[in-house]
Amino acid sequence: MRLLTGSVLLTTAALVVACGASTPVPADKVTQTQAAIRAAEEVGAPNVPKAALHLKMARDQFQTAQGLIAEEENEQATLVIDRARVDAELALALARESDFRAKAAEQLEKVKKLQQDIKDAQGGQ
Repeated sequence: MRLLTGSVLLTTAALVVACGASTPVPADKVTQTQAAIRAAEEVGAPNVPKAALHLKMARDQFQTAQGLIAEEENEQATLVIDRARVDAELALALARESDFRAKAAEQLEKVKKLQQDIKDAQGGQ
């Protein structure tokens, strides 16, 4: 009886593993990850050190996922591609934050200049 139960469990485990390997990686995950990487690149992530690091990680993970897909390790590929997408989205967010900070600093300088101009105009009366 134990032998039969063990055989059934082993067969079931083999089927689960075999089915997991044949489960395709959702095409939308691949597309979303590629889009997130492109968006991060376009926003300037390569020029922001922290964003560039996460962009590189996203690219590397995407490449790893493609290799796993080729080896039909689709379950693992799905996990890696999800990580790649998240890193790409983080790179995008960091690049945008850097841009917003630069614009805010620029506007703050304009305000300070206007305040100084007002002081100068009032003092010159």
